[in-house]
Amino acid sequence: MDLETLYGKVRDTIRKLDFESIWPGFRPLKFALYDEETCFFDGRFVEKTDAFTANTSIVYNGEQIAIWMVAEELPISVLTSKIVHEMFHGFQTVEGWDCWAHELEALSRYAYSAENLSVKLRENELLLSLRERPDKDGIRELLAHRKYRQEKFPYEFAYESEVEEIEGTANYVEWQVLGGLDPEKAAELEDGMRRDLAAPESLFPVRISCYAAGALLIDALRGAGLYDFDPVRRPAILPLLENAASSGGSFPGKDGFFRALSDAAAAYDGETERIVREALRKNEIVLKGPCALLGVNVWNARHVNGYLTTTHFLMVRDGEENRLLRGDFVLRMRDEWTVEAVWRM
Repeated sequence: MDLETLYGKVRDTIRKLDFESIWPGFRPLKFALYDEETCFFDGRFVEKTDAFTANTSIVYNGEQIAIWMVAEELPISVLTSKIVHEMFHGFQTVEGWDCWAHELEALSRYAYSAENLSVKLRENELLLSLRERPDKDGIRELLAHRKYRQEKFPYEFAYESEVEEIEGTANYVEWQVLGGLDPEKAAELEDGMRRDLAAPESLFPVRISCYAAGALLIDALRGAGLYDFDPVRRPAILPLLENAASSGGSFPGKDGFFRALSDAAAAYDGETERIVREALRKNEIVLKGPCALLGVNVWNARHVNGYLTTTHFLMVRDGEENRLLRGDFVLRMRDEWTVEAVWRM
């Protein structure tokens, strides 16, 4: 399907949505669809610039818009829900939400602690059970575990909470849109979120599971009448922990969770090391630094021993020039923000 036809179908579907019922104050934004060669925005073809990278929300010609890279054929209901997801990121930006994670910093600073993630996996269990049976004791246990992790693993908990608040709310919005357009596809999305939460290996990288955790956390807290839907300037979930008692990180079966997370962390690090070794063995150098790191695909970026990986794209500042490289790459870092060399995967 050509971009213009696809755009028209999505636009007509969006016009049928009640944005206010999805999230108070939420309004639709203009959006663009693009592919490798062309870009269709606001009813016409426009020049495709480097600003059209990934699926996100950007400022284009002075206004906040949503953009989507058309790389595969999706049902109109699914594509619409994903574009509204990106519109919600635009809404967050316009409203001044200040709980955005420092993604590049977290790539090297976030520590994959088996203890932290074993308690988080227990929280995920509770979220899945609360989806089936709303329960005040389950909410109390959930908040108690989160309080414990907030106190013992402050950096990691803060990063996860920020991703849950930004991406989890957008994922929640996507879920609600899809539920109204196509209940069968919404059920498939929920099944995917359940898979993302249930297995130890799904917490690597942790960012991906936070989409599902945030959406189901909002669903659980809404069911208990605890979530504030007003536009926020900080993670709205955190105030709930102020009066919560810490769990101490204890729960039945914790030792089994800990062993499973230790094994999953070792397997994840081993796979990252393999990716780096293979890229260095091929030795296809595409850039020599030093240059400033501007952006990577944080969706599934990895870090090990001073190397980063990124898929689909890389953005750097090379001298006076901003450069966008398309493809999958391994980066050797001099420090948190300085790239020494780049290899193609």
